[in-house]
Amino acid sequence: MPKATNLIEAYNNFVVEPLKTVEEFRDFYVERPKGAPSPIEELKDRIENAESAKKYLFLGFRGCGKSTELNRLSRALDENRFLIVSYSIRELDVSDFDFRDFFASMALKIYDTAEKEIELERDIKDDFREFMMRITKVSEEDITRYREAGISFSKFILLKLGREAKTREYIRKELETKISDLIQRLKWLTMEVESKSNKKVVVIVDDLDKLARGQQAEVFFYKNYGLLIQPNCFVIYTFPIPLTFNPYYENVRHAFDDDIILPQLPVRSRDRKGINEENFNFYKGIVEKRMDLGLIEEEALKEAILSTGKTSEFISVMRDAAIKAYRNENEKITKEEVAKALEKLRRTYDRTLTEAHKSRLLEIYDKKEARDENISDSTSRDLLFSLTAVEYEDEEGRWCDINPLLMPLVERWKKA
Repeated sequence: MPKATNLIEAYNNFVVEPLKTVEEFRDFYVERPKGAPSPIEELKDRIENAESAKKYLFLGFRGCGKSTELNRLSRALDENRFLIVSYSIRELDVSDFDFRDFFASMALKIYDTAEKEIELERDIKDDFREFMMRITKVSEEDITRYREAGISFSKFILLKLGREAKTREYIRKELETKISDLIQRLKWLTMEVESKSNKKVVVIVDDLDKLARGQQAEVFFYKNYGLLIQPNCFVIYTFPIPLTFNPYYENVRHAFDDDIILPQLPVRSRDRKGINEENFNFYKGIVEKRMDLGLIEEEALKEAILSTGKTSEFISVMRDAAIKAYRNENEKITKEEVAKALEKLRRTYDRTLTEAHKSRLLEIYDKKEARDENISDSTSRDLLFSLTAVEYEDEEGRWCDINPLLMPLVERWKKA
């Protein structure tokens, strides 16, 4: 993927998707600043030197680059010692998501990996398949028909689980009293794979931070964390950082080996008067990797960097500005196109805000803190979950602020 030399190439290089392939990492990856390095190297060391399988929470705001960093981890772990089972819960229905769906999907993913890596013992294989067919009410005829179409057993069940409400209804009813039976079969699969492959299984579960609602995420983690630590393999769970503002988080955190944070990179100083040059250059480096800097006015690039709150947001603005500049028959992106791209995104956020939200955002703007009044008040957590408020860290500690994209609206809110 060569660096863009025109606006259409730039438009196509600014895609809001995690980096996955060797080529994408080679051409587009930018090392995080020394002041806020990626925690992936430390997580890799923890896994490679652990004496037993551990469970980790991987925290960060949506769009800050967690998926890209987890893809880096998958590549960095020693393939001669570890077997990576990496998947996204977006393969399921995140708007109708339940912990029983999750454990079924994890077991199916490990089974799928086992089938590719080793020859499973017949009794373990038959027992697992019969159990999954029983709780999903899938027939042998269904399995045969889809196998003839090139779809594996586990893939077929996962498709039904993600697409069919009836299948989810079946599995939840069955696992209401049999969740321990499923987890036991998951353990048997893991032991079989590790024994025959002589490798440790590492499960990486991505996009749990993208559950449709904050309450949905709270139910999944806070009510079921005791189950989440039961698998007998390494597991990394992406965790919505707004949930750390709930007092229940302390109970959850101590159940896991560690909580690993990918910090949000502030471009402005805490008092908003200065610019963090190291973090500013990180975002500039993202652009420089993907296109010739001559394709954007210097002031336009500065405006785009200072006005966005996270990596995916910044890439989205650059993509939108590139196509706008092309349609304007410009040779480069100007401040006008960046301003229009920013305003479009700003209005999207603004539409979702109630008067109570705006009032709390003004408090966060003034106090640099996002605290709810009591445990039943979730206003600040809702704002963090929607990314209209953001938490930052620097050498002086932690603070919160409103999304930089919304800064132009502050005076309007104050007058209202």
